[in-house]
Amino acid sequence: MTAHYPTQSKKCPHLGVEFQPFVKPQLDNPYAFYQRAQQEEPIFFSPLLNGYVLTRYDDIIAVLKDPNRFSSADTLSPIVEFTPQVFEVLRQGFPLVRDLVDSDGEEHKRLRAPFMKVFAPERLEAMEDSIRAIANRLIDDFIDNRNADIIAQFAYPLALEAILTMYGIPLDRMAEIKKWCYDMNALISSPLTPDEQVECARSMVSMQYFVAGLIEERRQTPGDDLISHVITSNLTMPELVRILTGLIQAGHKTTSHLIGNALKHLLERPQLWQALGDRPSMIPVALEEILRYEAPVPAMSRTTTQEVEIAGMQLPKGTRLFLMYAAANRDPAKYSESDRLEIERFQHTTPNHLAFGYGVHRCIGSNLALREGRIALETLSQRLANLRLQPNQEFNYIPTMVFRGLTNLYVEWDLPTINSL
Repeated sequence: MTAHYPTQSKKCPHLGVEFQPFVKPQLDNPYAFYQRAQQEEPIFFSPLLNGYVLTRYDDIIAVLKDPNRFSSADTLSPIVEFTPQVFEVLRQGFPLVRDLVDSDGEEHKRLRAPFMKVFAPERLEAMEDSIRAIANRLIDDFIDNRNADIIAQFAYPLALEAILTMYGIPLDRMAEIKKWCYDMNALISSPLTPDEQVECARSMVSMQYFVAGLIEERRQTPGDDLISHVITSNLTMPELVRILTGLIQAGHKTTSHLIGNALKHLLERPQLWQALGDRPSMIPVALEEILRYEAPVPAMSRTTTQEVEIAGMQLPKGTRLFLMYAAANRDPAKYSESDRLEIERFQHTTPNHLAFGYGVHRCIGSNLALREGRIALETLSQRLANLRLQPNQEFNYIPTMVFRGLTNLYVEWDLPTINSL
């Protein structure tokens, strides 16, 4: 679809000040603000983020297609400046070398190559039975209660247990790893007090040493797990620690938010939930639309390597750009009825949303996330076909730039239709 926008308005430079994504009401519903920005000021400077915010689909794609002029180098840089105490804590850990997310060019290819094999379709297909077994076991734990926080009791542990199983990590470390991952994400992408920054930095260092210990164990006793398959590569110890730590975090948060977001929107529209229960073959298509509608990764950043023009604005070298994937995915110039959830939208077309990024930086675990999401919805719809939202609950989103997901989602049901798949 061809984009049709009015000329950028000169009367509304205030949008940057009005952009407050970490607090209500924008935290609850950022999309009305995004569409206003697309019309009035498609690129604006945010004092909060100390960078420019880009909202149109075509502009964001243009940036993603041009990694030479728009580098990923600062993608994992914090949105607020670290205190000296934070750097003191971080120096106790491993050097913060490049990750899959914040590397470019040949370096990115080198870092990514060993992991392409462990996320190959045939290896993921072999995980299907174990993922389904996890889903059924989790449901078994709460099915008799006839109500649950489906995120805390299903979506989050399903996604985390799946990635820990890939790593060969004992499940009794789940609670600890969950806290570390939450703190690591907050350190980079949430506005924190100095004391909170220090606490989160300590969690990052603890996670690094935990992963380093796993690497040493696998070198002594290799197995058929993800770590054993990548430690034979030419990656250095700091690179292995950085990437493996990041994959644990991203590998479960994205999926758990995908499942939680999907259930919220489907159960708010019972006819859609019923339709997927009647036709499970539609679940993969529905998931792609849900990813467009409520992207679990709503933003990513790039930094200009030279003076550039984007969205009609000249930007100097070293400018940080925040690419609002969530805005692009609801761009009315790209998608008809962009604010409408249409579960058959991508039935006959290739999904072109940005929920997993684009091009060489497309999320390496996207196929795993889609597989887990499909299994989650298949299992829930077959075992709890009359699943519904508990009435009168408040939906609260985690205040972060990198991930978009609910803190809780309360559901209820009457009687299970069947006892297992």
